[in-house]
Amino acid sequence: MQRRQRLLLSAAASTAVLALSANAFAEGAGSDSGASAQPTTTIGEVLVTARKRTENLQDVPASIQAIGADQLEKLNAKSLADLNGVTPNAHIDELGNLTIRGITSSARNIGFEAGAAVYMDGVYLGRPLGNNQDLIDIDRVEVLRGPQGTLYGKNTTAGAISISTVRPGQTWRGAGEIQYGERNDWRLSAYVAGPLIADVLGIKLSVYGRKSDGYQKDLVSGGAYGNYDETGVRGELRLTQGSWDVSLRGDYRRDEGMASAEEPVAGFALGFSPGPDTVAPNVAYTLPRKGGGVSLTADDSLDGGYTFTSITAWRTLAVRQHFDDDFSPLDIVFHIFADDYSQVSQEFRLASPADRRFTWIAGAYYFHQDLKSDRPVTLSTGFPVQGVMSDQVKTKTDAYAVFANGDYHFTDAITLNVGLRYTSERKTLNFDQQGVPAIGYPFLTIDDHFTDSDVSPTAALSYKVSPQVTGYVKYSRGFKSGGWNPDITTTPHIKFDAESVTNYEAGLRTRLLDNRLGINATVYYMDYDDLQVSQFLGTFSGYVITNAGKARVQGVELDVQAQPTAWLSLGAGGAYNDAKYVDFDSGTGANYAGQQFTNVPKVSGFVTADINAPAFGGARFLAHVDYRYQTKTYFDDKRSVYPGIGPAAQDSYGLLNGNVGLGFDNGVKLEAYVVNANDERPLVERQPDALGLGIVVERRLTPREYGVRLSYRF
Repeated sequence: MQRRQRLLLSAAASTAVLALSANAFAEGAGSDSGASAQPTTTIGEVLVTARKRTENLQDVPASIQAIGADQLEKLNAKSLADLNGVTPNAHIDELGNLTIRGITSSARNIGFEAGAAVYMDGVYLGRPLGNNQDLIDIDRVEVLRGPQGTLYGKNTTAGAISISTVRPGQTWRGAGEIQYGERNDWRLSAYVAGPLIADVLGIKLSVYGRKSDGYQKDLVSGGAYGNYDETGVRGELRLTQGSWDVSLRGDYRRDEGMASAEEPVAGFALGFSPGPDTVAPNVAYTLPRKGGGVSLTADDSLDGGYTFTSITAWRTLAVRQHFDDDFSPLDIVFHIFADDYSQVSQEFRLASPADRRFTWIAGAYYFHQDLKSDRPVTLSTGFPVQGVMSDQVKTKTDAYAVFANGDYHFTDAITLNVGLRYTSERKTLNFDQQGVPAIGYPFLTIDDHFTDSDVSPTAALSYKVSPQVTGYVKYSRGFKSGGWNPDITTTPHIKFDAESVTNYEAGLRTRLLDNRLGINATVYYMDYDDLQVSQFLGTFSGYVITNAGKARVQGVELDVQAQPTAWLSLGAGGAYNDAKYVDFDSGTGANYAGQQFTNVPKVSGFVTADINAPAFGGARFLAHVDYRYQTKTYFDDKRSVYPGIGPAAQDSYGLLNGNVGLGFDNGVKLEAYVVNANDERPLVERQPDALGLGIVVERRLTPREYGVRLSYRF
């Protein structure tokens, strides 16, 4: 492990010296990946829409990683979380919390919003619990690192993930897949897209579902945790008439899987001894979610090459959470939370022709969000009075923005990009807490409102040294409005302020050896003021959200692609991310200045190899292997150490994944796969119980899984 760490650090350091720039990890985003697709001898061109128009990734002055449909299939990626490890400096957990460059979008309560966001077909997904989208009909996933304010919705101070789904065209296309793995892990998915009326009306329909037994067992009931139980559907009607291209999209997703439960490892009473992947009776954690949305996107090709775009969207999400707060087999304290979200957004854009010396995009954005939360905490299920302590919360957000972004091409080699965004957000809060003053929780009624506004600029200068080498330097600023901490609380002081970040980047993109080798990387420095941080302060205080005084994030992001032969593709990537507080008075007497952020490794990286070689009778031999690695992470700012157990931390580890099979000319593939082949079980959480009972609990990564899948693509 230490040797691998030294190698990754050496690679990052040498990349910084070379001043390269990190970006693509795709074989042509949006490429048709039918089983009969023939391999090429060069690295394909990667097209992205990160700046609201189609561009070659190598020409975009930003840190972007694009993963096309072909690579998603090779990685056996069924959801965004399956991309963890191959998207350095970007990670999404099973609850949808997205972390980019160390900044986490965890939104524990409805008074806090994400700084890293997910967009689907241009629509902002307002709450993290709806982030982990299925990837059945995806054309391209783009990971954008750094502030994205001048062109993207709201609150994208750390970065964003942009998902583009398959659109119906003038020919029929589609795919279907059946997958079966250990623990009765079944997944079925299919989509079909094509014309209903040639050159006028197209349709797409996607369906997916997954169900498994889970890998954790309740000691008494035998019930499962860490299982899958989800279904979903997506659809699109596309009308092309004259200069108009209009798409009506809709999606719905239901997830009733049991999230992995915390396993008690200390202070465990009544003689129970859980052991690996078993949990105490009554340690329940369910998080059923259902929601979706509808959007209408209209593009009008105007005279002179201009394009007008309108995106109108509505989304909703309902979450119900049942959680055992004492982490013990005793029926002491639990909560049942009910959160309901709805949002409406409207975006207008006008884009200039793409073939001018000066190209630009200007627009306006409106976002309205209603959030409601009912969170009772109660005693045992048989206690005569339920909802002993509770809070009811309503928040509303109205956000307005205008933006402009333009490129001036001084020559074919030199381009200046500038952008500006003005944002104004008004938020209101209604908060009522039914407290228990005897243990420090007062009765509270808080009605509050405020308006935050900001001007966020960006500027970048690109220089194309040659057709194969491009460098850039960039300055950008991001902003996220303030909010409240309307959770079960011991204090009425629940408001926190806005945060802002200034980002500096430099990089160089290369395509070498006749497009057989690509080396890209980014060096960056991000300066945060009033960073919003969620902390667990311990017994009876719980989680609070505060503003760290200052923080800085700096590092390198690296990507390497190679095509040594027509049948072998190699890839590697990594990040060195030094994310530390400069000044952070915790309010508990400790200052965490100089500490690495929680849950953020300093070094992460991956290597991949893909084989696509002739076999027999027109069939092709297909194989993929990837190894994903990260260094030590901490789970709390206090750097807790539990006697007899160890620190609240996870040491360096790596995960090995792969698949092998055959692809046929008729579009059929038959493959066997393995996830976490080396059966690493790293910790993802270790913490004390919230009631001070002396119980320490932890969660670990999902164990190894083997399986087979049969797919068909046309």
